[in-house]
Amino acid sequence: MTAREGSDMETATSTQPEMTVREGSDMETATSTQPEMTVREGSEMETATSTQPEMTVREGHEMQTATSTQPEMTVREGSEMETATTTQPEMTGMEGHGIKTEVVTTATEHQTGKRDSSGIFGKFFKRLTGRKDKTDGRWSRRTLKGHQGQMFKEVRGLAFHNDKLLVCDRDNNIVHILNQDYTCEKELGSFSGQFAKPFKPWSIAVSQDNLYFILDDSNVQIVVCDQNNKVIRIITLPTDSNPWCIALVKGFVIVTDVKGHRVLKYSQTGQYISEFGRRGNRETQFDWPGFVAVNSRDVIMVSDRNNHCIKCFDTDLNYLYQYGHHGTGDSQLYYPWSIAVDGADHVYVCDRNNNRISIGVDMGLGLVIFSIVK
Repeated sequence: MTAREGSDMETATSTQPEMTVREGSDMETATSTQPEMTVREGSEMETATSTQPEMTVREGHEMQTATSTQPEMTVREGSEMETATTTQPEMTGMEGHGIKTEVVTTATEHQTGKRDSSGIFGKFFKRLTGRKDKTDGRWSRRTLKGHQGQMFKEVRGLAFHNDKLLVCDRDNNIVHILNQDYTCEKELGSFSGQFAKPFKPWSIAVSQDNLYFILDDSNVQIVVCDQNNKVIRIITLPTDSNPWCIALVKGFVIVTDVKGHRVLKYSQTGQYISEFGRRGNRETQFDWPGFVAVNSRDVIMVSDRNNHCIKCFDTDLNYLYQYGHHGTGDSQLYYPWSIAVDGADHVYVCDRNNNRISIGVDMGLGLVIFSIVK
């Protein structure tokens, strides 16, 4: 084959597929015993003698090449690549970017462009909420089934325990315990007739002796049970409260009350110990304290939603420090919602009205935000 700048390429007889590349159009392929290769707009095609197809296209960017006996290609300008599941090298690309190669073995890997290596938390999170396709910003939904193969009905609290995901399925009146393969191993909530109102799980935590502490929204109580649905004890909460989230720390149960703008503290055996907080914006005051989490140093972190900050306390509920204030900047929050802490003490805050997740690390003197996920 010979290429002349500014002119078409002369063709030679070959048994390779025919390829035509035109600026601003898709790549079209066809099988032919005498392919014709044409390069437009003054670019030249580099060729090599081979029994396998090799391609180099220059239109502002180069295409990386891959050798395959069964090349599969679909390129659409300005849109994502659609492919079928294959074990052959797949050539993917978009206008304005280099085309790269990857081996695709499943449809899931192709949609994300990479294998899932984020660990058990990432796997469960992506299965429940969908994963973001970085190519075009859309979400690919993968929804787990709930009670008896049906959809969940008003999922509330989530927790992890021994690599299992605990899901509070409020309107199905049960807590699902899911394995790593996303199947339901066990259900908690067979408490029919034991309480005045139907059991409505809202938030959950697990103690070191494997007892489940479940906030029952309907009956304003905490149900403590074992894995066999045996009720061990009931912790009765104030009837004028609106408990929202619970956490366990050093033998204590911490409960946030959004109605009373306070934090309650109980022993794990059910005795009331103390409380603090009222509506306000000072250190020990709250305005809608929604969620609570505890790190490895037993620092209790409460999301103070309407004060746009996270307030931190020790196990005696003494104020330590806080971070965040109203705004849209890197160190600011705008109605912080749920909060979680991982094994490395990274803190994840759902920054609700900023439409992002703020990620920070507790340095002991305050929380320093170092990353934002939008």
